[in-house]
Amino acid sequence: MPLRPIDQAIDDLRKVADPIARIREADGLDSALAEARTAVAQIRRDAVTALRTPTSGYGSIAQQLGISKARVQQIANAPGKMATAAYAFLDASGQLYGDPTTTRGPLLEAVTAVPFTPADKYNPLAGQELLVMYGPVADDDKVSLYTLQLRGGEGERLVVRMTHPVYDALFGPCQAGSLEWEKWQAAREQRRQELGD
Repeated sequence: MPLRPIDQAIDDLRKVADPIARIREADGLDSALAEARTAVAQIRRDAVTALRTPTSGYGSIAQQLGISKARVQQIANAPGKMATAAYAFLDASGQLYGDPTTTRGPLLEAVTAVPFTPADKYNPLAGQELLVMYGPVADDDKVSLYTLQLRGGEGERLVVRMTHPVYDALFGPCQAGSLEWEKWQAAREQRRQELGD
């Protein structure tokens, strides 16, 4: 399988002249690779589960794949990594976005590592530091693969995935014509006017 996009991302990273920017870009790439490793591990587990039938055990699967039976068992029984996800956040004015009640356990809070800088300059949340409420999520398909970087203790950065409501709040609802979409468009238009465009 060709790894062209990864090779290209690494080449692009090496070309970033500013060391601070290069570190930030490297952090983002590293987070994406970690998320990809988690997704690939889950895909492997699911594939082994799909291959296993009453007449086809781990030994048969190992023969088909050309690996040891112990390796197939390791893939099948590897615990799924529990993802950490942002369930909700407060903007600079204190308005709540997302849904902090959708998790069973207590949530932690942290501020975004840098002000929110989306590509859309009219995004109503652009330039704000956000207070994010995050915690574990057991069901990996309930969260997007997109991440937020948060300030952890002692200067470290935490990388958390976004629940779909948080993603929609940050980048706009995907369902055009919905009430949420109309509110988003109105807030975006207000931001455009504030910028004088």
